Amino acid sequence: MQDVAKFYGLQMNHSGMACCPFHEDSTPSLKIYDDHFYCFGCGETGDCTGFTAKLFGLTQIEAAKKISYDFGLHLFDGEIAVPVNKVMQAENEYKAWLKNATAIVDEYLNKLIEWRKIYAPKNPSESLHPLFVESLKKQGYIEYLSDYLRFGTDKEKRELFNEDRKSISDIRERLDKLAADGRTVKRKAI
Repeated sequence: MQDVAKFYGLQMNHSGMACCPFHEDSTPSLKIYDDHFYCFGCGETGDCTGFTAKLFGLTQIEAAKKISYDFGLHLFDGEIAVPVNKVMQAENEYKAWLKNATAIVDEYLNKLIEWRKIYAPKNPSESLHPLFVESLKKQGYIEYLSDYLRFGTDKEKRELFNEDRKSISDIRERLDKLAADGRTVKRKAI
């Protein structure tokens, strides 16, 4: 299921959560399991063929043929899967990326704001906490990026998608590292 979701443009976080492509979703609410998916927001659920059918507006058999064709499984003799308009596939990939990028930037921005409050020095002689320094350095840019993703023109957002997706993936990597570090600290505490 994860391979199918990734192949068709879904960007998942480290815990298998993604923004749901089936409803307006600003934070990841779609969980991808090994054999199925479930959206905690809209209740949509299904397996690989159900996901593909819903995503591309196909019947179950057309979705199965499409998966077979796209993954080179050769499970169907004769007619291959229904061809999917590449423009539509690219548009779906862009929309999924935009939802995911907005959620990632917002998550990081919330952390930066929180760090600025929590780790602010209590007196002038106190040394600066690294997370406080990170919030000072990054918050302005992340606020700009958040506004850009929310209020920028469609052309500007597509330019970011086409030319600078790395900035979003760098933020995702930072969040993943913070999550991993948090799990390590909790294990040491136990």
